[in-house]
Amino acid sequence: MTRYFLVLVAIMFLSIQAAAVASTPSHAASASCKAQLAAAGSVNFATRYKTTGACVSRMSRLTATQRQALLRAEKTCRAGQVANATAFVAKYGTTKSGKTGSQENAFGKCVSSIASA
Repeated sequence: MTRYFLVLVAIMFLSIQAAAVASTPSHAASASCKAQLAAAGSVNFATRYKTTGACVSRMSRLTATQRQALLRAEKTCRAGQVANATAFVAKYGTTKSGKTGSQENAFGKCVSSIASA
């Protein structure tokens, strides 16, 4: 578990550097999406963006600072999800009708709340 976390942190660090070095908005957006995929995992990434193209489209409209804030939020949420999945779903997994325990978009709600704070 510790190895997995360290590898994930190393990937994130390298991905952030790649995003910062990228010269055009589309290259930076692509690098950011790859970093997000690594940070969030394929299931969470697919829930949030549906396709890689949708991610690149959205990221190309953000500034570098906004992209890095989003990546930081995703890393924080992923760590919380891995640490205690039950508590994570209890905190972020509420539906519009107020029912708790829904996993539908708990990860996206977590990222949105942290990135906008």
